[in-house]
Amino acid sequence: MRQLMEVENPMVLGTIEAVNKIPTFRYIETEFRDIYGSLIVFNDDYMEFPNGDIVHFDNIHTYLEGHYNAVFCTNK
Repeated sequence: MRQLMEVENPMVLGTIEAVNKIPTFRYIETEFRDIYGSLIVFNDDYMEFPNGDIVHFDNIHTYLEGHYNAVFCTNK
């Protein structure tokens, strides 16, 4: 019988199948999430700020715009 594991990661679509009954990723006992609720997994990039906020790199624009009034521009 095949064992399938569901994962929450935008880089992985669907499920991961165990090969020879050995999972291909490390089991995370406690979830590690940023202040926006994004899951941070092994090898993900995130930032820790002096005030204790942890922000996944995918959300850094939102954080900087909201907390530091940063404006992101594109030079075309």
